[in-house]
Amino acid sequence: MIYRNRSRSSFRLAFLIACGVLPGAAQSAEPPTRGPMTFEAFDGDGNGRITEQELYAARADRMAARAAQGAPMRGAASAPAFSFFDRNGDGEVTPEEFSEAHRERMQGSSGVGRGMAPNMPTFADFDLNADGALTKEEFNEARAKRIAERSQQGYPMRNLPNAPTFEDIDTNSDGLIAPDEFAAHQAQHRRQTMQP
Repeated sequence: MIYRNRSRSSFRLAFLIACGVLPGAAQSAEPPTRGPMTFEAFDGDGNGRITEQELYAARADRMAARAAQGAPMRGAASAPAFSFFDRNGDGEVTPEEFSEAHRERMQGSSGVGRGMAPNMPTFADFDLNADGALTKEEFNEARAKRIAERSQQGYPMRNLPNAPTFEDIDTNSDGLIAPDEFAAHQAQHRRQTMQP
């Protein structure tokens, strides 16, 4: 009985402090460090768009805050890449793109929401010489590297025989994969994996 009353009292006290009802209760100006991050938390300059730099900076800040609290983020290594949010591949994430990606990620264990999509590679992962276009050699080298890394991590890539070829992604057949072609392929892949 005493334990139950003490537990209720502790809960009431924590609730009153959290709501700011108790006089002198410290209110933290810091945003919460638990739960999904909001669009606004990522949009550092408040212009209604998230850049790749803003996304990774906000994520790093949150990781640092969690570490300082003694509660490091679990699953940070499998957090989605910028390209997962940047649905049209234009280098910025709109609130609509963010919401769509967030909904997809929260759909659970369908193989996309929390499994495959966050691990999808970015264009930068394949653009080994960082010149803004992928040659067939670059594409094949980056893919081989990714296959080896995933295998070493204990996550061998499934369905490799059906993986798209360079030519499948190079839709204009100019011998190079541009960022928009890469993004279009990934968007198509996400849609296909969402179908029952």
